[in-house]
Amino acid sequence: MVKEKPEENKNKTEGKEKTNDTGKEQEVQEEKTEETIKQKKTVNEQQSEIKEKKIEEKKVPEKKPFPWMIAVLAVILLIAAAFAVIKIMENNQTKKGGWEPEQQKPLLEIKNFYFSECSFCEKENSVIIAFKARDMNVLVESIDLAKEENKHFIQEFSLKSVPSALINAKDLQEYPFEENLIKKDFAEINGYYVVPESYFDSTPHNLMLLEEKTCSAEEGKVFVEEFSDLQCLGCARIFETTKKARENFAGEIIYRHKNYLVNETATDAAIATECARDQGKFIEFKKYLYERAFPEEFGLNSEPVDNSSYDVLKAATFVTLIPDSNKFSECMKNKETLPRIQEETKLAKSYSVNFAPSIVIDCKYVIQGNESINNIEDILCKLHPELKSCNKTE
Repeated sequence: MVKEKPEENKNKTEGKEKTNDTGKEQEVQEEKTEETIKQKKTVNEQQSEIKEKKIEEKKVPEKKPFPWMIAVLAVILLIAAAFAVIKIMENNQTKKGGWEPEQQKPLLEIKNFYFSECSFCEKENSVIIAFKARDMNVLVESIDLAKEENKHFIQEFSLKSVPSALINAKDLQEYPFEENLIKKDFAEINGYYVVPESYFDSTPHNLMLLEEKTCSAEEGKVFVEEFSDLQCLGCARIFETTKKARENFAGEIIYRHKNYLVNETATDAAIATECARDQGKFIEFKKYLYERAFPEEFGLNSEPVDNSSYDVLKAATFVTLIPDSNKFSECMKNKETLPRIQEETKLAKSYSVNFAPSIVIDCKYVIQGNESINNIEDILCKLHPELKSCNKTE
């Protein structure tokens, strides 16, 4: 048996120790590597968390709606939906021929009669304008009486002037206030209230008669009749206008002054004026009475007085130089001219004249109101352009 040498044993021991030391170093090194990896992971995770926090901080936080906001929004949506449903129903009703959304009042049918051949006549009856102004639901049918196929309406509804309105009596029941006014003053014929334009005396109107009367004018001359009342302010205002027309159309027109007693208190003044006419002093006497009643219209600085009073009438006979004062007094006492005045008033009404002043031309065309009569010369020329006075050059 061979014994190992001491040096070899020593080397082996040292070798084993070195091997053991190397293994330990490797283990230590591996542990350090693992710790390093763990530390790196920890650092990376921390950095990632920091980045995520920063990103979250940059995000705008969403505000949750408060309960009352949700309730208000719901109410608004409900209202909008309700309006939409109503609108759809209105459109459907309108398509079916029902009421319009902005016009729910009962329908009032009116037939409006006019005459296209009259160049100066009004085209629409004032009652229609009045109803529209009261926001009534008016359906107007305009009918031209100049057309032959429409002339049957004249007899059917006893029409005497244009524009005339026929108001459906059944429809008018839906408007009680207007119905009471209309049925009090107008006749109902064949289910309609007949309203002539001449009824409305608040504004001037141009009318045309539908039934011509026989005129006594000389051939080739225009016949003009003036209906006035001696206590009528408008009548006083047209005095100078008609005087000028008479002068400008002298020899071409026959002008007749006639009485229309609108005011019964003017009866004595009318009788006296007619008594003055019988003595050739009509115009002078009439002007004097107008001057006493309406001094401002004639540029006089005096107080207005009752021109039917005894003192005024007596003064008029003196100022106008009545030739036979006794005859005049007897005429006044016996009221000799009263039947004539009554006949002239009746004639005015047959022309559908309801107030003064009014002028009738050719027994057919009626001009009512002082404002319209102020244009008497223009109207005469529109109706009779052949008149010499219409062709005068200025």
